[in-house]
Amino acid sequence: MKKKVVIIGFGGHARGSWLNALKSHPDYELIGVIDTDTEMLENVPQMSPFLKDVATDTAIEDFVKYNQKPDLAIVATPINTHHSIVREVLGQGINVICEKNLASTMQEGRQMVQAALDHPDLCTATGFQNRFNPGFWTAKQYLAQEDPSIGQLGFIRWEDFGYRGETRWGWRRFLPEIYPEDQCPHWFDAIRWVTNRDIVQVKADTFMPNYSDWHGASTICANLALAKPGEYRHRHKWVWCQLFGDWQLGGPPHSKFEFFGRKGQFSIGNFGLDIKVYPDMSNRTKFEEDGYLPVDAGPIRGTNYSGQRVILEQMSKGIDSKGKVQPDTNFVEAFKSFAVSMGAIKSSHTGKAVWVPDAWADFKGVDSYHKE
Repeated sequence: MKKKVVIIGFGGHARGSWLNALKSHPDYELIGVIDTDTEMLENVPQMSPFLKDVATDTAIEDFVKYNQKPDLAIVATPINTHHSIVREVLGQGINVICEKNLASTMQEGRQMVQAALDHPDLCTATGFQNRFNPGFWTAKQYLAQEDPSIGQLGFIRWEDFGYRGETRWGWRRFLPEIYPEDQCPHWFDAIRWVTNRDIVQVKADTFMPNYSDWHGASTICANLALAKPGEYRHRHKWVWCQLFGDWQLGGPPHSKFEFFGRKGQFSIGNFGLDIKVYPDMSNRTKFEEDGYLPVDAGPIRGTNYSGQRVILEQMSKGIDSKGKVQPDTNFVEAFKSFAVSMGAIKSSHTGKAVWVPDAWADFKGVDSYHKE
């Protein structure tokens, strides 16, 4: 039997991304759309043949009262509404996927994690679909080898030059730190995912170029320290990452993800990893080229999917297990990426490095929260 789904917040991301993901996954049936825009709700059945039979309402409590209780709710509302809506969904006994960023403040994020821990029979997931893109999965599998050809990883250079126009748009116009709050959470999560390490320290500056007419921070320069659990305080074992992200500098948009090891380096390209290996360790300016392809990495998390569809696949299995198997991006895990974004903003405001693990050190019930 197909799992019943409602989407809460039917804006551009829900209609353009989650709706398409649901259409292409055989385990789900969309039964409802919830939004506060009543005029838009009246037109939902006419938007697509896929939507002609869905019910609509303005709140999850009313939807459950007057329709049927769904198995899953996808929350795609503005960030500042996430923590209240998610807690309401879990309170109704409904599994939930929440878009990133997890919340607007650390306290809100902590409340969401605790709500998940208080409902261990339900599954949670976060919209960190970038970690499930083929390039990042390929890098993750390459580094997970017992002896990758670049040797011990030591440094990462992560650049993302985007362009989002000359004016702020939609609900994002209300974000005081638009790039650190909206895009950086994806990058912090992908870095953690690829390296299988936590970001334990962040020192960041968030700003807007002085020629920009935007308000808030469209750009970030951050130094990140990554460590494996159990080695958080062993500074010599840290992997360092220099991250630069921007939406306002202008020029040709591009991204560059480079990883440097003792015996070589690689970058994530369009068709896998472009690897340079040093044949002579006495002169590491010379290199031999190699590659590692998505076919070498295998299917993403053993599925036939990528991106949001992997999240849906894991959520389906988690619902069948009644919460015993949680999706990879469950709230406990996602909080570690969210906490870095909050730490980066705090660091910029104070001018000091932020020790990130303090954010999750005192959670209760984490040990019994299972992950696939």
